[in-house]
Amino acid sequence: MTVTGQPAGAAAKPFRLMMLVPTLVVDGLLPIAILKTLEALGVAPLEALAAGCVPPVLNNLRVWIQSRRLDPVGILIIASIASGPIASLASGQISARIVTDCLLNGAWGAAFLGSLLFAKPVMFFLIRSLVAGEDAARAEAWNGLWRLATFRSTLRSITATWGAVYFAEVLIESGLARVLSPDNLFTVVPLMNIGGTLGLIVLTRQRMRAMRERLERVEHLAWPL
Repeated sequence: MTVTGQPAGAAAKPFRLMMLVPTLVVDGLLPIAILKTLEALGVAPLEALAAGCVPPVLNNLRVWIQSRRLDPVGILIIASIASGPIASLASGQISARIVTDCLLNGAWGAAFLGSLLFAKPVMFFLIRSLVAGEDAARAEAWNGLWRLATFRSTLRSITATWGAVYFAEVLIESGLARVLSPDNLFTVVPLMNIGGTLGLIVLTRQRMRAMRERLERVEHLAWPL
């Protein structure tokens, strides 16, 4: 999910689901449209796949130029999209993308679940980049919430959910690869990944809202963000 950077010292804007629309179009739907259009024009599948990577790369480059910040979720999207063409070009076989997608999703799942073994899970840092932006005071307030058991358990639970969904996508794609042609597979799988990511974002937002309401109602804590 590409998040436009904030000027130094500026607080991050409150998250809204509509903020995802440009990212889903540029990083998700546009690559598929380019792939299908070029294939219809007779362009080789590998070249069409590579061309589909251009929009998300340029979009995330724009974010870097504007903010001088790396967008961790944007990098995840680029890696997911670019891995297929790279593997296909390296092996000379378009079917290598299926294997690479499964390996990459498995790696992301392992990274999320593996982060549960550390002091703070990966979602602690990803969500902080959304709610705090470049505002040091907001980042400090977010860091201070880690002292709360409810906050810690919620962030760990969210991280575990993201990891589990990545592994579920590996199983689903492996199953689809047995019943769908590569052409249909490369249309269905990106849409599945986009839908899965959107669902995770909605679920994460709901879990965070429920946690905030619980802290304010039960523990009488004034939410600092």
